[in-house]
Amino acid sequence: MLVGLFGNGKTTTASKLAKYYQKRGFKVALMTTDTWRPAAFDQLKQLADKIGVDFYGDKTAKHPTDIYNKFVSQLKKYDIVIIDTAGRDALNDELIEELNTLNKTIKADETLLVLSADIGQAAQKQAETFNETCNITGVIITKLDGTAKGGGALTACSVTKAPVKFIGVGEKIDALEEFRPDGFVGRLLGMGDLESLLEKIHEAISEEDAKDLGKKFLKRRIQLNRSL
Repeated sequence: MLVGLFGNGKTTTASKLAKYYQKRGFKVALMTTDTWRPAAFDQLKQLADKIGVDFYGDKTAKHPTDIYNKFVSQLKKYDIVIIDTAGRDALNDELIEELNTLNKTIKADETLLVLSADIGQAAQKQAETFNETCNITGVIITKLDGTAKGGGALTACSVTKAPVKFIGVGEKIDALEEFRPDGFVGRLLGMGDLESLLEKIHEAISEEDAKDLGKKFLKRRIQLNRSL
């Protein structure tokens, strides 16, 4: 279950998580329980269709738990179900009550707080309140492809004692990486993240093709495409 306020990229992150696990062989589904933002249903459905995973939601539902209860019997066939919850512009009693009820209904294995890298000092208050409401088990830091370095989001991890699980490093659907402290520090220092680069290469090319490419390099028979 993903939680967070508007503007942190929660819905997009839900689809990125789905793509991440789909690429690793898991059967994944996406669900929206957002009855607050009219476009939430359409946005997540379009993203689900784009990556080819099943989608669940109900535009006519009045309460988030109604949506979950409507489809709960169908969710057992999936390895992972990612649930996008509603946010607000700011923390308020309505959102807290809604998430508290939803949390008790779903009993999610993981409840991940989605925070933007540029959140700043507001991170601590948000983290404390979300953690009290639904017991945060991890944090996802988004928008790390910009100038912000995510210091405030890291503060949230300290407050909730929940680790950073993933980081968003771009707008594309596959621009999500597992959090690795060494790589993160490398980015902060402007050194890049070599391990993540190697993982992307591994996903894009088979081991056999990589060996063949290596032989061509050694024989100086490789040609570079000028358009790349």
